[in-house]
Amino acid sequence: MSTVLFSGHMVDAPDRPSPRFPPERVPVVRRAIAEAIWLFDDADAEGISGLACGGDLLFAEEWLKTGRPLHAYLPREEEDFLDESVRFAGEDWVDSFRQVTADPNLVLNGPDEDMLDLDDPHTANNLRMLDATVLRPGTLYALFLWDGKGGDGPGGTEHLASEVVEVGGSVTVLRP
Repeated sequence: MSTVLFSGHMVDAPDRPSPRFPPERVPVVRRAIAEAIWLFDDADAEGISGLACGGDLLFAEEWLKTGRPLHAYLPREEEDFLDESVRFAGEDWVDSFRQVTADPNLVLNGPDEDMLDLDDPHTANNLRMLDATVLRPGTLYALFLWDGKGGDGPGGTEHLASEVVEVGGSVTVLRP
């Protein structure tokens, strides 16, 4: 049994000063994520990710198409999370979030009480996802949609990638 941990950049906000994951790249990125998922041929594999617009939701949609379980983690209560990490990119992303969270193969993990009081729940959420991954039997694979640079704030893909390397996980990076 194996576990695939995903983290990735959000799609760029319309006012992003330097493009990282422009919306017009979504079809190409979706295809790359889908192809990477199909390389994990373990029928018992489970996925773990967040559900922000962009990489996370694309991964969730493609992973759930395989019929395998996905454990998704939110750093904030659902409506606050949607406001912070989904809505700015448009209602199509909100619709995607709603479809993913309605899937019977999705296990949704909201923030724990301690996270709600943190200024930086995103780093705590990354560590929670990594802990959940490490506790599972089998091999840890990490799939990241990442430009290889530092993030816009705490708890981004760079942080989780460094944590995975530290615990000896296998890392695959897709470029947005």
